Amino acid sequence: MGEWLDPSRSALTLDRWIEQWLPSRRADLRSTSFQRLEQVIESHVLPRFGKRRLSTITNAEVRRWVAELQAGDEAAERKPLSAASTRKATFALRSALDAAVADRRLSVNPAANVPLPSERAAEQRFLSREEVDALAEAIDPAYRDVVLLGALCGLRWGEIAGLRRSRVDVLRSRLTIDQTAVQVDGEGISFGEPKTKGSRRTIPVARSVMAEIEAHLMERVGPEPDALLVTGPDGGPMHRGTFWRIAWKPALKTCGLQGLREHDLRHTYVSLLIASGANVKQVSQWAGHSSVTVTLDVYAHLMHDDGDDIADRMDALLGARSEGAQVRSIGG
Repeated sequence: MGEWLDPSRSALTLDRWIEQWLPSRRADLRSTSFQRLEQVIESHVLPRFGKRRLSTITNAEVRRWVAELQAGDEAAERKPLSAASTRKATFALRSALDAAVADRRLSVNPAANVPLPSERAAEQRFLSREEVDALAEAIDPAYRDVVLLGALCGLRWGEIAGLRRSRVDVLRSRLTIDQTAVQVDGEGISFGEPKTKGSRRTIPVARSVMAEIEAHLMERVGPEPDALLVTGPDGGPMHRGTFWRIAWKPALKTCGLQGLREHDLRHTYVSLLIASGANVKQVSQWAGHSSVTVTLDVYAHLMHDDGDDIADRMDALLGARSEGAQVRSIGG
């Protein structure tokens, strides 16, 4: 290829290279994402390739490793990995080796062009309005707003846990989402900006729902502008696991909704938006999706099929033309 790479630079072992490369990922990853990357590397990448020199890792070997991750190993008491976990492990290795290529330690990435299992989309679950009401009644009153904010406003868990009094506009019936709570194992909860640009948004809220949020503000939230709407038993930020244990799980059992995930509340919100006649751009904006494409990929099956209506309009238009009527072009 007309290029020369110093062989000594590819003699570094993968674990030593990852020690150099991994800290650089803190700059472009959220703390939770960085922690997951660390865990994946520690659990799956280093046990197989950690002591190998970069130059000795081959594409064929990475392919075998991927197959072994999916198959598991009974003798080693290693369970098969799901498609999602297998993909994450492979992406972690690929990312580390991409950096090695960029640092001119390798000419090509041996983890590139490796076939990966398809990740099945998680099954969506939608609640009826009656089920939302039942869940809101069953849950501890201190956490009723979690149900309302999730199912009727579309907030993610981190957005709920990070929502403050100053971001609730009762008069205009709006919520401003510009902060999220991030929980990192061993480091507690911190607050930061939403993950994507689309996640920063202002959401119109039904007046009936805002009336309940306002009552919650008056009864359970401190007067300070930065007071959190949802807090833990100690008055500090609410940990997700604590919420699940003391409020979510008992409420699901009471109203017979076992297996419901908090994220299913967002699915419910989107389904209610679509049923109310909101267009796809509004749904995408208010749900905080990164793009309209994401909304269509996940929720296209809920969109109304207006095919018959469009066909009738086309018939009317074509009929008008055939009768010699004046029809303006779309361009004016």
